[in-house]
Amino acid sequence: MKEIKLVIFDMDGLLLDTERLSNIAWIEAGKNMGIDITYDILRRIKGGNIKNAESVLMSFLDEEKCEKLFREKKRIQVRVVEEEGIRLKKGVLELLTFLKEKEIKTAVATSTGKELATKELQDTGIYKYFDGFVFGDEVKNGKPNPEIFLAACKKFDVAPENAVILEDSVLGLKAAVSGGIKCIVVEDTVQLTEEENRLPYRKYESLLEVRDFFKKVI
Repeated sequence: MKEIKLVIFDMDGLLLDTERLSNIAWIEAGKNMGIDITYDILRRIKGGNIKNAESVLMSFLDEEKCEKLFREKKRIQVRVVEEEGIRLKKGVLELLTFLKEKEIKTAVATSTGKELATKELQDTGIYKYFDGFVFGDEVKNGKPNPEIFLAACKKFDVAPENAVILEDSVLGLKAAVSGGIKCIVVEDTVQLTEEENRLPYRKYESLLEVRDFFKKVI
């Protein structure tokens, strides 16, 4: 493995336990509108930006119903977040602390927009651990296009082969592979298929296991 100079983190479902809350909101919003939001639909949405979600939903909904569903999902998710709060995923602080000690640069590359992502990272106390950010509203193409990850590499003047991406979503994994960057997957609400399991550089149950892996190679 080439020298690791940059570790790029996805946010939702990888650092923050937000994908679970998002799923609750999508399913409840669908029920309220008589729309069956299936696992397959959620799987195709996860990890992508708003344009990707719109594309998925517009494949079986008209524009008006799609817009109403987005509004209802947003309303419900605000309530769910207020009720449950946002928790860190297992091993987040341990991994970030280790990378800081080793002076490895860290970045967040998330499909979420800057305003919301910044708030959630600050509210959970981990914003200060990162050296840089690339947000979903700062790139033209969302995952599975690799633009957001390549932008992170460019920001730190690090070649893709010297970076590692940590992801939980299929779209994020495919974006990493497309960009020629090694990807470690920690599954969250979506499980990889047998074919998709051939794509990650490594796959672990939690970020604690990722830290233990890095201890061996950094």
